[in-house]
Parts: sequence; structure tokens; C-alpha cells
Amino acid sequence: MIGNVNLGNYPKELLYYCYYDKLLTPEQRKQLGPDDVRGEILYIQNLSLEKLPDGRYNMDSLTRQFLGNRDKNKKLNKFVWHQSFSFPPGEKPTVDQIREISVAFAKDFGFENNQLIVFRHLDKAHEHIHVAANRINYNGKNTADHFNNYARTGKFCRRMEMKLGLQITPEMYLTDPERQKQHHANKAILKLKELIDHNLREVRSLQELKEKLRQQNYQTYLGRGIAFVNTKNGTKIKGSEIGRDYSLSGLEKRLGVAVQPDLNQKQEKNLRRRKGLSVG
Repeated sequence: MIGNVNLGNYPKELLYYCYYDKLLTPEQRKQLGPDDVRGEILYIQNLSLEKLPDGRYNMDSLTRQFLGNRDKNKKLNKFVWHQSFSFPPGEKPTVDQIREISVAFAKDFGFENNQLIVFRHLDKAHEHIHVAANRINYNGKNTADHFNNYARTGKFCRRMEMKLGLQITPEMYLTDPERQKQHHANKAILKLKELIDHNLREVRSLQELKEKLRQQNYQTYLGRGIAFVNTKNGTKIKGSEIGRDYSLSGLEKRLGVAVQPDLNQKQEKNLRRRKGLSVG
């Protein structure tokens, strides 16, 4: 079992993809029957399902429910969590196993009391499920931390494989081009994570870390956050994509860098300049 996660702001597109394979116009939906849907709904929580006259489920109704919770916390960017889990070709998990995975995922990733729905797809060589979840609960709180997703998802997959007797597939390489792309991205993140961890044992400042990484073919960019670009292939990875401890504030904390006093000192100098005083 291999997992992949994406965050977004558009529940309608995700729900239509999971159920129909793509976003459809009302006229296109009229031409489809109950047997033309792609996704089978196997698990749902804190959402109500509404059926259309022809027996299909109403994705617009689910979208409105997602957006209703979003309205309670409009400060959160990317409130829609899209998690997929793919199984090796030939493996056929039971409905009960998929539901157990869904319940465990909701509990482990902060969705236990949130809106969540799980679809199963059987149209590829590898069976897979899609989880559409709302990071915002009914109190308007973001309950789903997205930091360090790669490592968390890997540990979750291994645990569920052991518990349910599924195939152990830590390096399962699927034939789907999009999965291959994500596989490479995950490996790049893990490689950079290990490189930063190693360098942090030898450096005492962000500048020294930047120089170390430059020698190892990574250019470091600082702004409101921190990002790293592989100078060989142009791959860009944000610190927050690796994990909370690799964000700008996380690295500063690990290095013992007191950034806020420096900012205050700069503000004080600017104020003294405006007053015509010496800044030293």
C-alpha cells in the first residue's frame, strides 16, 4: 500500500473526479446512468448523501457541505485534503479492510470528527482508494496538520499492512505516470531531508547551512519561508514540504538562532533614522 497526499481549495473538482473521473456539466451528467460512475463510495462520516432521481449520488450537495465548514474558517488556505492509497497489482482488499483503513486514517491524521468520504477505483491495474476530507471541523478549527506528510503516510501504510495482512510495499513503483512523478518527488524530499539533518550536525548558522548545501548542489532561498532548489535538475522543495522542523522557523529553532531580536533591532534602527538619530 502506498499513499499520496495533496491539498487544495476546490472540493467540487475533487469530488467529481473521485465519483465521475472529471468535472461534468449538468447536460453531461444527464447523459450518464448509475453504472457510468467511476468511484464506489465505501465510507463516509459527518456528511449526508443525497441521491439524484436516477440513483446517482449528488456531488453538488457534498460540495455545499464542505464549503459550509470552510465558511467557518476562511483564513485557512487549502482546506481540502486529498489522500490516496494504492495497492499492488493483484491485491484485492475487502470492503471491511478499506473501511478499517479509513477509520484509522481519520483518527491518525486529525479527521476523526471531520467531514470525510472514501471512494474506491477499480479501473486500473492497481486498485486504489481516494479520501476527500475537510481539514476544518464544525467549530471552524483546522484539525489536520500537513507537516511531514511523507514520513507519516509511510509509517501509516506499514502499520496497516501489518495489521490487516496486506502486502508490504514500501517501494512499490506503479505504472501510472502521475504516481511515478509523485514517487520521484517523495524520494527527492527524503534525500534533501537526510542531507539537511546531516549538515545540521556540522553547522551553527543558516548561512553555514546554505554554504554546505550549495556545495551539495542545492541553492537556498530565504523569504517569508525557506526553499531549496536542486541546481542539477531545477527541482524546488519548500522547507514546509519536508516537515515542520524544516520550515524557516523550524531550522532557526534547531540552530538556536534568535531571529526576533534581530528583527526588533532593525525596526529600532529604522525608527532612529526617521527621527534623525544615530544608528551606530
